[in-house]
Amino acid sequence: MNALETQETISHKEAILKVLPVLAERREQTETARSVAPESIAALREAGLTRLITPVRHGGYGASLRAQIYACSEAARVCPASGWVLMVGGAHNWILGSFSDKCRTEIFGSDPEVLVAGTLAPQGQFKKTEGGWLLSGRWQFCSGVDHSPWLLIGASRAEESDGGPASLHAMVLRDEVEVDDTWYTLGMRGSGSKDVVLDEVFVPAHRAEPTGKLFDGLSPHALDHDESGNYMVPVLCSLGTQLAGCVLGMAREMRNMFVDKTRVRSDIYSGQGSGAKARRGTMQRRLAESSAEITSAELLIGRNCDLFDAIAIAKEPVDAQAHSQMRWQASYAAELCRRAVERLYAAAGAHATYDGSPMQQYYRDVIMATHHAAVDLDGCSEVEGMTMLGIEPGRR
Repeated sequence: MNALETQETISHKEAILKVLPVLAERREQTETARSVAPESIAALREAGLTRLITPVRHGGYGASLRAQIYACSEAARVCPASGWVLMVGGAHNWILGSFSDKCRTEIFGSDPEVLVAGTLAPQGQFKKTEGGWLLSGRWQFCSGVDHSPWLLIGASRAEESDGGPASLHAMVLRDEVEVDDTWYTLGMRGSGSKDVVLDEVFVPAHRAEPTGKLFDGLSPHALDHDESGNYMVPVLCSLGTQLAGCVLGMAREMRNMFVDKTRVRSDIYSGQGSGAKARRGTMQRRLAESSAEITSAELLIGRNCDLFDAIAIAKEPVDAQAHSQMRWQASYAAELCRRAVERLYAAAGAHATYDGSPMQQYYRDVIMATHHAAVDLDGCSEVEGMTMLGIEPGRR
């Protein structure tokens, strides 16, 4: 049993195991199409995994974030892009739990198994208008946009706006945006994280929330439909940990591939036959060190999940120290997985460099995934160090 397996997560294990063969079978199709295979999305929906952390009132399980992270990690192990889109869509469904009941009913009412796509960074702008907001701009990295009728996007207040918060997050109909296929990337190709373009798209007031309270777990709607404080976990702490869970699944599979290949690899230039590489101390050390890093990452993710559970029980706002700690632990877990994969790939041999090699894909996907701002190692480490030293953020 690993750090993500509890009685609750194991209760979803049958559904997860059922869907894994479907995702694995279509991994190459997903990679080639640069979008998760429709059959994979259908399997995730049918298994109920798309509504793990959707509010119970709106047809979801209202499960813990640990359950979501466990499911995404297992999915990413057999198909990185499928696990990623499940993570992003599920995270947005969870954030939607802190929107108004009117908004939640509009989104989930006709389809509780919907996966909400989107991009949280406030890359575009909004202006206040009668009854709501007008959103304009270009948003990059809209993961899963091919598979959702709704998008959750962030925007900053335009200078010419007559009032409004500094930034907000809004639910937008996919039919009202232009999708620009810019997704030609080093890794995570199957996630289909294309650009979306909005030109003064109207969003009614009930479909938007100020970013500050929403991201800090302080939305006035966070407790009006749920007996726990599950929706009081800060968004960036949750998102970073969910992302790290996906990377953990990829790193685990990379380690499994390395073991399987190394056990039978010959040492060509020394003339030694099958299994010669496995007898080398250098290979053994690489594997042992990388495995320890992957295990350490799992423990850090599990520690964050423990903190999430405590927040849900206490129903109390999170202080700056806890916020910093959770973000740091998520980012360092992702970094440990990246280091492990780098070390293994460096010794994987020339055959691992071909496009058809799964090891090459997993290596690229981990490198790409750990570029996400939610697990920015430099930023998170600086804030954690300042917090530990009692230095106020923004001051030197």
